[in-house]
Amino acid sequence: MRHGSPLPVAPGAPLPGPRPVVPAVPPQLDGGPYVAPVPRGNGAADTFGAARADVSYHHGDDLFGRHGEPVVAVAGGVVFSVGWNPEGGNRLWLQDRQGNEFYYAHLSAFSTLARDGAHVRAGDVIGFMGETGDAEGTPTHLHFEVHPVSLLALGYDGAIDPTAFLHAWPAPLPALGPIGGWTASQPGLPRGPSPGAVLLAVSDISGPRGLAAG
Repeated sequence: MRHGSPLPVAPGAPLPGPRPVVPAVPPQLDGGPYVAPVPRGNGAADTFGAARADVSYHHGDDLFGRHGEPVVAVAGGVVFSVGWNPEGGNRLWLQDRQGNEFYYAHLSAFSTLARDGAHVRAGDVIGFMGETGDAEGTPTHLHFEVHPVSLLALGYDGAIDPTAFLHAWPAPLPALGPIGGWTASQPGLPRGPSPGAVLLAVSDISGPRGLAAG
């Protein structure tokens, strides 16, 4: 696996350079309450900052689980840039009420709540764990990133290590009721959840409106 997330920069822009200097003490996140995106106990890889072939470093952590396992919104907020690209596969962004942004990648499918501009609550199911994008052939996992609002001026490299937050946030409650999803066909991979809508086409929309101060 090279890198679990898209590059939200303009087409043709250079890849990020050396890792920027970020605060030694992570900025406080005040857009909660927060919950973990997946239940604990499935394993996690704290690989933030590790080298990657297609970008300067790994911008998040990998959280392992079962194919099709529900993935939830870590906070109440707005979902945006729901779509697909070669690195992240099925991926989306979530912005909380403080303006902090969270990135989810390699989903097998999206829930029907995952629509651009949709308002969700902490713990709402927004997708399902998978191996899409450059995670094909790797163990099923969620690539998860934290981008504090105070560091958005740094662009994509304003990400911070999410490990401490993931340990501190409570586990999500079990999902209740029907939660449909949709995804493009993935030859050779297990089937994801039954679709709640049909995906007619996909396009690379790796330049979200976020990651900009203000």
